[in-house]
Amino acid sequence: MLTDTQKQQFETLGFLCLRQLIGPDEMQAYTEAFDEVMLKVRDGKPWDKAPGRQQVVPFYRHRPSVFHRMLDDERILGTVEDLLGEDFVFSVSEGIHHYGGSSWHHDDISPEGQTHLKVVLFLDSVRVDTGCLCVLPGSQFPQYRQRMEKYGEDILLAQGNVPGTYAIESDPGDAVIFDVKLYHAAFGNNQRRGIYLNFFQNPTTAEQQDHVINLYRKDSDHGWTYYTPDLFEDAPPRRQRMLKFLQDHCYQAS
Repeated sequence: MLTDTQKQQFETLGFLCLRQLIGPDEMQAYTEAFDEVMLKVRDGKPWDKAPGRQQVVPFYRHRPSVFHRMLDDERILGTVEDLLGEDFVFSVSEGIHHYGGSSWHHDDISPEGQTHLKVVLFLDSVRVDTGCLCVLPGSQFPQYRQRMEKYGEDILLAQGNVPGTYAIESDPGDAVIFDVKLYHAAFGNNQRRGIYLNFFQNPTTAEQQDHVINLYRKDSDHGWTYYTPDLFEDAPPRRQRMLKFLQDHCYQAS
């Protein structure tokens, strides 16, 4: 599905944006379902900008009839397979409604040789000053990250003025994909809604396996149960395969 150039961009710079991967009618259905879920989780209360963030994890369990179509979408899964290999692991879905910016940070640091990526479908058009994902290309590499950790605090506090910042401006239907080791941020006092899918490269060493298990075990620090029975009830073979690692190691007894 991906060209060699696209694969090389992800491996070198740490991100991709696939324009209009999902069509307008499909995105409209996902957006309507997203708003219904977030309203339901707020007990019917209107969205309040304060404190600025509503995060629902796991997200798909609230409307599996709609969002399992996204989970099984071959356009998404084929892209992930091109980047991570055939035996990738799906870990969790997130629904996030955010208002305002976020500071420079990276997410999970999996062991070297293992990639953890996110596929993000933003439900609003986002630009550099309205909350699009901004990244520091190449900062997924340990040498870059280690230099930032040692010397970069003042640089990262510069917000959008960090040299080398790249703004991944996107519209509904675009798929933004990034290595979560990548330094990223968002700027501007606007709302953004997004659906986030997390995938891991198949853990092949004891260190990699322990890392994933410790993140997603039932008694993890977050207190979330990432896998719920509905994930398996209508699972075709491809979904069963990408659920198998965590099912075997974290949820077999549930």
